[in-house]
Amino acid sequence: MGIFHETVVLVNRAPVELNVQFDGQSKTLAPGENSVPGIVVDYAKNQNPIMGTQDIYNPHLSGCQYLVGVKGTKDNCEPLTKKEWEAHLKRPCRENEQQWFADRYGSDNKAKLIVRGAGRKSTANSRYDAGASPSGSAEFSGKS
Repeated sequence: MGIFHETVVLVNRAPVELNVQFDGQSKTLAPGENSVPGIVVDYAKNQNPIMGTQDIYNPHLSGCQYLVGVKGTKDNCEPLTKKEWEAHLKRPCRENEQQWFADRYGSDNKAKLIVRGAGRKSTANSRYDAGASPSGSAEFSGKS
């Protein structure tokens, strides 16, 4: 990743390899300890959050948990448990969508949270919600 002054030990907490991109270069982080330039740490964290752990009111790096941590700092460097890894894979975004929904629609009894993503079932109210194109009169067949 180029020539930089200091390197740090960045711990990949995930059971799989992670990628980090910085300054047009890409580095693969093997599970466990990896030596990287210190300037890359914030980019590695931002690119590898634990999904569903970011505080909706704190978008800064300090408002989330990450799949990587710097050894010798207050960062969590313990490997993720199988349960934590599976929870990470099932979350649709880095924010805690349950907290956001409760804060925004908690007093509305008719509101319901529908989470869409890989392998998730959802209740669709229309063809558009189900992922189909909206119905309309536009045609591109050349007919008038």
